[in-house]
Amino acid sequence: MIEPRTLHPKLQAVLQTAEGLQQILGEHYEVIVHDLQHVESSIVAIYGNVTNREVGGPATNLLLQLLKNYGDEAPNKINYRSTLPDGRVLRSSTLFIRDETDRILGSLCINQDLTDYVVASKLLQGLTNIRDGQQDQPAQEVFSRDINDVVESMVRSELEVLGKPVAYMQKEDKLTIVENLEQKGIFDVKGAVEYVAERLGVTNFTVYNYLKTVRCARR
Repeated sequence: MIEPRTLHPKLQAVLQTAEGLQQILGEHYEVIVHDLQHVESSIVAIYGNVTNREVGGPATNLLLQLLKNYGDEAPNKINYRSTLPDGRVLRSSTLFIRDETDRILGSLCINQDLTDYVVASKLLQGLTNIRDGQQDQPAQEVFSRDINDVVESMVRSELEVLGKPVAYMQKEDKLTIVENLEQKGIFDVKGAVEYVAERLGVTNFTVYNYLKTVRCARR
C-alpha cells in the first residue's frame, strides 16, 4: 500500500487527465502516472489493466535506466515495442513530467496491448502470402558453451516465427512448433522434451504424442 504523499502540482494536473485519457483510448490501453521522486513505489495512478500492476508499484527498469543515463535530460520515448512475460506484445510510450526548472518529477506512461492486432496481422499475411521464387533465408547459427542455451534459442526462434503468445495457441500451432523442432534435431538433446513442454504449457506426455504424430506422418 502506497503511503500518503504530497504530489507536485504538475503531477496533480496530469492525474486529473489520466483517467479520461485512458477512457478515450479504450480497453486495450493502460495509462500510468509515476512519481519518480520515489522510484521504489512510483506508481501513483493506473487506469486500465494491461501489465497487471497496481498503485504503489515500482518504476520499470527502462525508467531507472533513462534516469541513470540522462538524469533530468532524459528524453521521452514514443511508441517503442515491449513484451510481457506471457508473450503479449505492447506498444509503449513514456513522457516525462518536469517542473519549471526542467527537473524531472515523474512520467506519464501509456501501454497498448497489440496482441490481438499482431495475431490478426499474421492471419492476414498467411491468407495473402504468395511464394514466388522466394529464396530460403540463411539459418541462424547459435554458438554457445552450453547446450541448454542452444535448445532455448531454437525454441524461442520458433515461438517468434509463429507470432502468437502461448495463451492464444491452438493444438495445431503447438503441433507445428514440435514438427519444426523435430526437423531441426532438438529432441536428440536430453531434456528437450521437458523444456518444450514447459514453454508450450503442456505435459511431457502431450509432447511425446505430438512427436509420435509427426514421425508417423513422415513414414
